[in-house]
Amino acid sequence: MALCSLRRHRLPLPLLLAVLFAASRGDPSDDDYKYNPSICKLQPYACGKVNISYPFYLSNETADVLGNSNSSCGYPGLAIDCVDDKYPTMQLGSSSSDTGYYSYNVTGINYNYNSFTISLVDPDVLDDQSSCPWVDHNVTVSPTLWLSSEYTVGYLLFFANCSVATVPGQPTIQPIACASDGGVDDYSFVIPSEVPYQNLSQDCKQVTQVPVLQNASLQMNSQWSTNGYRNVLKQGFQLELNLSRRPEECTKCETSSGRCAYSSGGEFEACLCTDGRAHGQECTNRDGPVL
Repeated sequence: MALCSLRRHRLPLPLLLAVLFAASRGDPSDDDYKYNPSICKLQPYACGKVNISYPFYLSNETADVLGNSNSSCGYPGLAIDCVDDKYPTMQLGSSSSDTGYYSYNVTGINYNYNSFTISLVDPDVLDDQSSCPWVDHNVTVSPTLWLSSEYTVGYLLFFANCSVATVPGQPTIQPIACASDGGVDDYSFVIPSEVPYQNLSQDCKQVTQVPVLQNASLQMNSQWSTNGYRNVLKQGFQLELNLSRRPEECTKCETSSGRCAYSSGGEFEACLCTDGRAHGQECTNRDGPVL
């Protein structure tokens, strides 16, 4: 009778194997669930005059999370390089574009919740001390980034090596003095993108689109071809964080006071919690949003 009772309580082989496998994996307190907490800065990191904090992160602060190397504690595309520990820069562009990646100086970050913005300026503009700086590369904001230029950016168009000395239909716009020698194909212009320029691009060998602040003062007066556009360029431009790209798992994580880990490919990996463990979506101690 006892032998029959024992046989009735034996676990089926598939279920027994599942139990043994689960036991070998351990519980969330094991090392497989831990991460290097140094990748999540609890306090803002000062790089020069700019404070870097989640969801932005230092480009060299990545680590293994749940077996995935080079994971970040921050959103995709928000990596910032801190050059010489005092010059913050961010790369824009993409490997598929003609210009590839290009680094821009970070002049400020606004951490207003639900309205993050980062201010950038072209280093060529800052380094050029002349009265009429020149930019000869396009700026590409990759659609893979969580940054948007739709509501924050306007554009200046740089026309170089033009064969005409005036802009068709815009007689008040003068050539850029320091970039125009008056020879054949040697006139250059800077024009706001919303100003009609008709067929000027057909008379120029190069056209470059440069971002500026959307609300910048663009006064087309006698000073425009010297200090006018120069001052606009030195103000740089802003990009806004596109929070609509944040997946539901990340929202739940941040609501539970965690921070989201992403792979180098931009995929959500885990919720990084202050107890040094990575969880699927939420931390156990909920103190409200982390942002």
